[in-house]
Amino acid sequence: MKRSNIASYPLSDKPWRFRFETDSSWQTVTLPHTWNATDTMDTNLERHYHRGTGIYELNFEPPEDADGQRLWVKFDAVAQRSKVYFEDNLLTEHHGGYTAFIVEVPNRAGTLRVEANNTPDPDLIPSDMSDFFLYGGITRDVLLFATRDTRLTEMFFDIDTTDERATLRLCGRLYDTPESPLNLNITLFDQMKESQVFATLFTVTERDFKFELPDVINPHLWSPDDPNLYTVHVMLSHDGIPLDHLTGNLGFRYFDFPENDVFYLNGERLLLQGTHRHEDWAGYGGAVPQHIVRQEFQQIKDAGFNFVRLGHYPQGDFVLDLCDQLGLIVWDELPWCRGGVGEETFKQYARAMLREMIEQHYNHPSVVFCGLGNELDWESEHVNSTEAYVIDFLRELQAQTRQLDPTRLTAVRRFEPAKDIVDVVSPSIWSGWYRGRYEDYEIALKNELAHYPRLLHIEWGGDSHVGRHNNGPHILTDIETTTDHGEVPGTATSSEGFSRYSKDGDWSESYIIDLMAHHLTVQARMSELAGYAQWVFKDFGTPLRPENPVPYVNQKGLITRDGTPKDAYYVFKAFQIQSALVHIESSGWDTRIGDNSQPQAIRVITNCEQVELFVNNESQGIKQVPTSPAGIVGWNALLSVGNNSIKANGIVGNMIKAQHEITAQFAIGNCASVAGFNAYVDLNDQNTRVVCQLIDNDGYPVTNDERRVRFSTTPASTLYTNKGFMGGSDVIETANGRAWINVNAPSDGEIFVQVDGLGTKTVRLN
Repeated sequence: MKRSNIASYPLSDKPWRFRFETDSSWQTVTLPHTWNATDTMDTNLERHYHRGTGIYELNFEPPEDADGQRLWVKFDAVAQRSKVYFEDNLLTEHHGGYTAFIVEVPNRAGTLRVEANNTPDPDLIPSDMSDFFLYGGITRDVLLFATRDTRLTEMFFDIDTTDERATLRLCGRLYDTPESPLNLNITLFDQMKESQVFATLFTVTERDFKFELPDVINPHLWSPDDPNLYTVHVMLSHDGIPLDHLTGNLGFRYFDFPENDVFYLNGERLLLQGTHRHEDWAGYGGAVPQHIVRQEFQQIKDAGFNFVRLGHYPQGDFVLDLCDQLGLIVWDELPWCRGGVGEETFKQYARAMLREMIEQHYNHPSVVFCGLGNELDWESEHVNSTEAYVIDFLRELQAQTRQLDPTRLTAVRRFEPAKDIVDVVSPSIWSGWYRGRYEDYEIALKNELAHYPRLLHIEWGGDSHVGRHNNGPHILTDIETTTDHGEVPGTATSSEGFSRYSKDGDWSESYIIDLMAHHLTVQARMSELAGYAQWVFKDFGTPLRPENPVPYVNQKGLITRDGTPKDAYYVFKAFQIQSALVHIESSGWDTRIGDNSQPQAIRVITNCEQVELFVNNESQGIKQVPTSPAGIVGWNALLSVGNNSIKANGIVGNMIKAQHEITAQFAIGNCASVAGFNAYVDLNDQNTRVVCQLIDNDGYPVTNDERRVRFSTTPASTLYTNKGFMGGSDVIETANGRAWINVNAPSDGEIFVQVDGLGTKTVRLN
C-alpha cells in the first residue's frame, strides 16, 4: 500500500553524490541509478561489468512541516545488499536487491549515506550462474515520509470472493505497541462507480490486530478484460490527530486450477497468454525509470497478453500496481535461480526475501502465482548441495509460503521433483530452439501434460537478430526428431554438441515468426492447456552470452532492448487481440537481392479473414487466412530495382479493417562471396548513422553473410554505444549483410569501421 502521510516526499529526484568505494571523486546522480547502466554492454573486458561497492550520499534536510514527527525512508530496492548510515551511525543492513525496506532516520539535518554492494556472494540469491546481470546501485525509487508516534507496518486484506459477496478481513501490525487506544478508520471506494462502499472504525490496543470488515455485496470482479479496482483508505489516529495514513487498491476475484484441468478465473476458463519481464533497459540497466516501465507494460497489454511472469526476482510495487490496473495476472518469483543450496546464512537470506516478497505484494489482485525457484536442477555453487538438499529446502519454502499466504498457487520452473511439492510446475520445453523441431511441439507438450497434474508452459521461443530475414532454409543441418524437447544443461550458450537451432540456425526474424506462429496455433487449439508464457518480452543483458550477435544480450525478446518491436511482436498481437491487424515482414528487411525477373516472397502476419497485397499500387491478389485465430499468408511478387511500395489490406466481412505499408529496396545481385564492404553516413528522418554494407566483387550487396563489425571514433564525435541493440552497439553482427551505429552528435570527426576478415575503413561525418 502507498503512504499518504502527513508529509511524504520523493528523494529520488534529489541531487545524490555517488562514487565507488575505491574512488575519491564524486559525481552527482538522481535515482534510480546503477553504475552498471552501460558497462555491462562494453566488450572491453577492462571496463566490463564493475562489481563492488558504490557509495551514495545525500545532504538530508528534514521537511519544514515535519517538526516533531518521526521520519522514515523507504528504499524500493538497493542492489544487491546494502548498509544505510546517518552521519557515521549504521541504521540498518539489508540483503537482497529486489525487495523494499524502511529505515527510521533522525529528524535533523545530516548526511544520509547508502553503501550498495554487488560483489559476487554465493550466500545471496540469485546465483551468479544466472543468465542475467546482477546490477549494483539504488535501482528503484526512494521515498521519505513522516508519521507521529507510530506507523502502520503491515496491512493484509484477506478476501473471500464469490459472484454475490466479498468477505474482507484485515490483519495489521504497528511499529510500536500503543501506549493508549488508537483509532483505525477504514474506508472503501468503488473506483468505477466513484462511490463509497463502506466506512468503519476500530479501536487498536495491541501491536498486532485483526478485524472483520463489512461485506461487499455483488462485487464488481477484477479480470484481465475488466480490471476493476476498489480503493481503500486506512487512517490511524489518536484523539483526532492523524498518526499514519495508507491508501491502496483492492481487487475482488477468485480462481481455481484443479489437477489435470485448466485455469479458471471468476468461474470461467481463462487461457493464460503470457510473457516474461526482466528489469533491464538500454542505457539504464536495472535502474529503469517509471515512465519507461509504464511504456513497457502498456506494450505488453497492447499485444494481448493477460499474464506475465516477473522473472527471476520480485519487482517493485509500481510494477504490481500497473499489473493490477492493466489486468495482467502475475507469476511473482523468489530470486532462487540456479546455484543449488548453501548453508544457514544462504537459507536465512532466502527466507527473508520470500517473506518480504509475499508481504509487500499481498494485497495485489494481479498476483496469483508465487514462484519459489527457477532451474533448480542447475549445477551448484555450493560443494555440499545435492538434489535431495534442494528438495528439502524447497519443501521448507513451500511450508513458509503456505503459512504466510495460503491463497496463492506456488510454482517452480524446470525442476521435475517439484511436482510433488508445489502446486504448479513448468517443465523445460524448447521446441525448435534448444532441442527438437517446432513442428513436433504438440507431441512434446502433450507428453508433459500427462506427467504434471498442473502445468503451465513457461519459457519457450528463440533468439532473433533484428533485420535478419530470409526465405530459408533456416538451418543447414538435420535436427533430431524427438518427443523430449527439454533443454539439455550446458547447451544454451555452448557451441558444441548435437545440432539445434540455437547453435546452427540463422537467428533470423523470419524463422522466429514461423516458430512463434506454430506454437500459438498449437496452444490455441489445445483445450487441455491452462496457459503459456513466451520467453521473453524484451531483449535483456546477460554476462553469459558475449558471443551473441549483440554481445551480452539475450535476444529472445519480442522487442529490442530499447523497446522497438520486432516482427514476432506482431505475431502475438495478431493471435491475442480482437481488433483487426495486418503486418508485413518487414520494415527491417532493408534490402532484398536477386534477379528482377524472378518474384520475391512477401509474407503478411494477420488475424483478418482475407488479405489483399499491393506492390507499387498493383494488386497481387487476395489470400484467405488460415482458420486459426491468426496466420501468415504469402505471395510471390516482382519487385522493381530501387524502392518499392508494399501495402497489405486486411479484410473482414468484405470491408478493409486494417492496413500496413512499407518501403522495400530491391537490388540486382546473386549474393556471391563477400569481397569487401561499403561504409557511409546515412542521414535519415530519425537520426544520423554510420552504415556498413557487405558487397561482392561487382559491388552488389551481399545479404547472406554474417560477421562482426566494430565501430570506433576519434574523440571529436560521439557514437551511441553500450546500449545493447543494432544502432546502439559498437560491436555487432551484420543483419542481412548490414550493420550500423547511431551518431549522437554529428561533427567533423572520423568513424572507423572494422569488419572481421575485411579490414578497416574510415568515414568522415562531414
